[in-house]
Amino acid sequence: MSTESSDATQRSCERMIAVRPRLARCVPLGNFRALPARTLLHAGPPFASREQIPRPVLNAAVAAALFEGWAPDAGMAADAIRNGAIVLAPAQDHGVVTPLAFVVSPSMYGLVVEDEAAGAAAKFAPLNDGPPPAALRFGAATPGRDERLALLARIGPALSRAFADPIDMLPVMRAGIAGGDDLHGRVSAANAALSAYLLPRLDGEARAYLETANQFVLNALMAACALMIGAGEGIADSRMVTAAGANGVDIGWRIGGEPTLWRTLPATLPAGPRFGSAVEALPAIGDSAVIDACGFGAAALRYAPELGETLRSFVPDVFFDARASEPFLGPHPAFPADLRFGLAAGRPSLPLGVLLAAIDAGGEQGLIGRGVAPWSC
Repeated sequence: MSTESSDATQRSCERMIAVRPRLARCVPLGNFRALPARTLLHAGPPFASREQIPRPVLNAAVAAALFEGWAPDAGMAADAIRNGAIVLAPAQDHGVVTPLAFVVSPSMYGLVVEDEAAGAAAKFAPLNDGPPPAALRFGAATPGRDERLALLARIGPALSRAFADPIDMLPVMRAGIAGGDDLHGRVSAANAALSAYLLPRLDGEARAYLETANQFVLNALMAACALMIGAGEGIADSRMVTAAGANGVDIGWRIGGEPTLWRTLPATLPAGPRFGSAVEALPAIGDSAVIDACGFGAAALRYAPELGETLRSFVPDVFFDARASEPFLGPHPAFPADLRFGLAAGRPSLPLGVLLAAIDAGGEQGLIGRGVAPWSC
């Protein structure tokens, strides 16, 4: 990497460190960003062709199209997606991050994370859709997913009122790290910290939802990390990764000096335990890769010993000590000094990875395991 490029990359990192993410609003996607007509948003880089769309993403896109009323039944929705009458576009091209196979549509409620320091463009993530089997993000065409989407639409206004006072995300993230989270594969402590803010502001169906959605915070963390790394965009020659995600076919990233260009490699399988299923897993999928590109997730696995024990026999030892943070650019004053943040593409480094759920490639069984998907950039 040239000296000029290194200086520019470091400036992107400094911008990232200056971001002060706060959870500010809960609104439908259409209130956050106007999309082209009949457009749905998926994780990761664009598909090279509609024929590439994996079955779990197609299942989620069909559910999203039916939720919008764009087709009378699942078969016609699938046909409209396959022939391009309903368009699938990368979420991060529109300031949105979405987990796993979840496909976002204009009427869906989501969380808006803004920069209190006003230097970075706000990011949106859909509401966490709760536990399996009805959760859309796992990509299975299971009974109950339509009802789950309807529930999220009903409680959206109550959550919107709960965010009348924005919530600083850095203390939530610190609580997660201190409580045994890596902020991606394990989010229990961060979820408890955010719930402590929110539960007193909710009742009825919205409160019941939050009490069962034990990964509610994850989508807010995705948006916060996307906000942080995205602040590094627009600096000429910067090679800091400012967007990252996988679509089940390719894993992609963008860099600060070329913020609209996706670079891609074939997505890899998450290496980790399976939950008693012998079906084929889908290669890496989800915009939650922004968490790992920020410096949490696989690079912070040593802070999540409970999760680490389940993965130790599947991934290299480098992921269990401070070497996992060596590929990143610098420390952040809000977090332990051995954690480093900001990833420089093309920089010689130790192995990188993304902590992910493993989902059934056939789109039938949904969640089948978890692991670390190896990655280089």
